[in-house]
Amino acid sequence: MSLKVLNQPMPQGNRFKYSNLYVDFLNGDSKLQKYLLTASPGDAAPKVVDTPFDRDILCEILNRQNKHFKAGEKTFEVIEQLRRGNAVCVFTGQQVGMYGGPLFTLYKAAGIVKMAEKLQKELGRPVIPVFWLASDDHDFAEINRFHYFEKDGSAGKLIYDAAPGKGVPASEIVFDNKEAYSAYIKKTREVFGVSDFTDELYDRLFKAYAPGESMVDAFARHLNNILPDLGLVMFSPADPEVKMRSRRFFQRIVEQYFTAKTILEQTDTLLEMDGYHIQAEKKLTAVHLFYHDPARKPIHYADESFVVGDKMVGLPGLLDLIERNPEKFSPDVLTRPIWQSYLFPVAAHVGGPSEIAYFCQIGRLFKLFKLTQPYYCSRPSATIVEHRQEELMESHGLSLEDIADDVELLINRLLGGYFPEETEAKLKQLRDKIGDDYKTMAKLIVDFDPVLKPMTEQTFGKVDFALNALEKKVFDQHKKRMKDTRNQIYRLVAALFPYHNLQERSYNINYYISKYGFGVVDYIINNLNYDSADHKMIYLSGFKE
Repeated sequence: MSLKVLNQPMPQGNRFKYSNLYVDFLNGDSKLQKYLLTASPGDAAPKVVDTPFDRDILCEILNRQNKHFKAGEKTFEVIEQLRRGNAVCVFTGQQVGMYGGPLFTLYKAAGIVKMAEKLQKELGRPVIPVFWLASDDHDFAEINRFHYFEKDGSAGKLIYDAAPGKGVPASEIVFDNKEAYSAYIKKTREVFGVSDFTDELYDRLFKAYAPGESMVDAFARHLNNILPDLGLVMFSPADPEVKMRSRRFFQRIVEQYFTAKTILEQTDTLLEMDGYHIQAEKKLTAVHLFYHDPARKPIHYADESFVVGDKMVGLPGLLDLIERNPEKFSPDVLTRPIWQSYLFPVAAHVGGPSEIAYFCQIGRLFKLFKLTQPYYCSRPSATIVEHRQEELMESHGLSLEDIADDVELLINRLLGGYFPEETEAKLKQLRDKIGDDYKTMAKLIVDFDPVLKPMTEQTFGKVDFALNALEKKVFDQHKKRMKDTRNQIYRLVAALFPYHNLQERSYNINYYISKYGFGVVDYIINNLNYDSADHKMIYLSGFKE
């Protein structure tokens, strides 16, 4: 199974402003083979089964966590399969956020389940879909909001503004600010309003995102609640037992700092020489490990010592600190995927554009840690189109590519196409007639006296300028009359390509649930494109509750 089989070329081209690296990845460019070292999940599977982490202990942790996350029965059946020595995993991951995060979170979750089913048949071994909850992540500004449609059709966002202390990881963020929480719930009800489905939505949503719950637990429970029982396994790395049993891995990150730095420098140079960007630009002093004290702070190397929090410690001191307090450490974005492969037998990972770029930076680090780099493939990508939006696109002959273009250019093109033909024709006739008559007269004048040639040319310029001004004025009046069309296009762009980006990166599934019921989740999952990287348009006109 080659890289190109699971990641079909994208014939639409780079219409969504993907990086050069991601476009080449989607097209299976051989230039990336020096960064992505595993050609297929089948190549990875026999190499990853002997992971350093004990499978029985891992399964006990997964059972405990997923019981806490209120997973369905099928999840626990799938976890038990991981005890088998030939079982492997397919992974994805996401920051935990308000109300389940953006739409592509749902796509990722469904994507690994479908991929696990497919690989299990092809590889003849159990394949476990695991969703990595980024519970150590500390970027509160990225997870404290969800995006929705305002009543005027524009894009809006609702922010939970009870910020914890700077650098606090998601696992320690708790909904314990009564005033902020109440305000957020009240605004949520205003956003989704009242429909046949909102009572059930609010009941499920607010039971997950309840007072006193952590951001991680709320996110996991809500995702489990809205998804059918697919057998998706969720995993939180912030678990104290996981950290305790990862002490040796954290210590190896520190011990191999100099070698890792050299490898990353060399890889970054190669990426730039190949015309690619560096997704994670780290200082050369970065050790790629965080220390929680309690804020999550990166560890750096300086003056032959390690800067840990506000202290300078030597290598023995840092290794001892990890040994005694492993719960206070977590890998950064570049060593996190390697930690994942230390804990699990990861044969494949499903990710988006940014993740694929991270993975290209760290391929050779897997060898340093004596692990096998997983096979990487792109997540499903889709835009959900409601019936009224579909009708508007059809009436104007628009594609998503048109909508992704400059909105003003699009509107001008559409309004230009609707310009009254008779008026446009008469204006052209007038311009042509005046032009022809003037050229005849100008020739007579110049023949009479050549000295008058500059003046005749200047005069024609003024006439031409006046005609252009008249035509522009007529067109401007036409644009005002077409105000409704303009507003429709603005709303369409806000719905399908908000913030100059794909809908899946902003909007939240709960808007669609509030309008169509929980059955819409199954409909979307069943209509995603799992066998191709091509972006899928999912039309809700075909949905029947």
